[in-house]
Amino acid sequence: MLAILLTHGAAQAEEDWLTRSQTILDRLEGQPRPDWLDNNPHQAEANQQALDLVNAAKSKSKAQAEMPDGLATHPKGKPVRVMFVSFSLGDAVLKGIFEESSGQDDVLLVFRGPKPGQKLPGFFAELKALLKDIDPLPNIVIDPTRFQKWKVTTVPEIVAEAQGRALLRVKGVTSLDWVKSRQNAGRQGDLGRFGEVYDIAEIDLLEAIKSRLAMLDGPRLKQQAIARFWQKRPFEVLPASREDRDRTIDLTVTAPRDLIAPNGNLIIRAGHTVNPLDQMAFGLCLIVFDATQPAQLDVARQLSCRDKNARVLYLATQLSRQDGWEGLKNLETMLDAPVYLLTPDVRQRFQLQHVPAIVEQAGNRIVVRERKVRKPAAGARS
Repeated sequence: MLAILLTHGAAQAEEDWLTRSQTILDRLEGQPRPDWLDNNPHQAEANQQALDLVNAAKSKSKAQAEMPDGLATHPKGKPVRVMFVSFSLGDAVLKGIFEESSGQDDVLLVFRGPKPGQKLPGFFAELKALLKDIDPLPNIVIDPTRFQKWKVTTVPEIVAEAQGRALLRVKGVTSLDWVKSRQNAGRQGDLGRFGEVYDIAEIDLLEAIKSRLAMLDGPRLKQQAIARFWQKRPFEVLPASREDRDRTIDLTVTAPRDLIAPNGNLIIRAGHTVNPLDQMAFGLCLIVFDATQPAQLDVARQLSCRDKNARVLYLATQLSRQDGWEGLKNLETMLDAPVYLLTPDVRQRFQLQHVPAIVEQAGNRIVVRERKVRKPAAGARS
């Protein structure tokens, strides 16, 4: 219910509210608290660092969308004949392999990566040209880990896999039927080499990514990520309160259509009005303040909630960009509690206008109590 209170937006947009509420109901199971409570900047910084560290591999993920439709890995756990291939085999040989493996669900064709200096979109474009008029498409993947696992250094090579073991393997053979006939005859183990083999034309994509990541300066990237975060982080800045003022907010809305719970139960019938606070208590006391103003911080430390059982959450309208994470850490230590950044949804939902302020439940309404910063006494108790 708290998620419904905080994320459905302004009450006047009733259709939008219902759509968002339905989505929340569908996802409510297993969610201990609404998403906005996890909007801690620590997480954003961690995400940014992760993004920086994998930036070298960006082209790989970007190019996946350009892989020809229908190419897929073989289902895990089932026996499969894995043929290691390369463009060094030549277009004619590759096309013949593609045609023979078409429609064979137990066959997987594996490349090690793109050619040296080639981007993945270019690799897929070259591959797509050879696959023209082949239907259904064979199972083709880029999987350098398989090359490493079976220590494949030349092509063609076929390994019959089952549950992580090599039942049979052979070099210099491109005929899948030949391999299948040997399997049917009960042959196992390494059969050796039965034809010409060629060096692999493509790079080891996994090693290339590792090399690029190893060249990155981790500490420097971390500092850059932190600096970027605080430079670009938007804040929901609100003016300081000039007087003590209490305002009430009615959360009652009218449903434009039926709202159904995931289990099929009718929650609200179209046209009916509902106040969420009639069904479930708010349970929170939000203390909103400007962390860059020492006087407001003093007030925030002294403000007290009327419902002593409510969970207190501190929301900062802005933090010191210069102090960064160290400043946030010191602030949380001073308050002995986590500090979250005020988000646009929360500001709009509770119609926040001035700070410092307390947001809490009173009856079946939400009360916003704005408090003036008095000097020299840094804020009387609410």
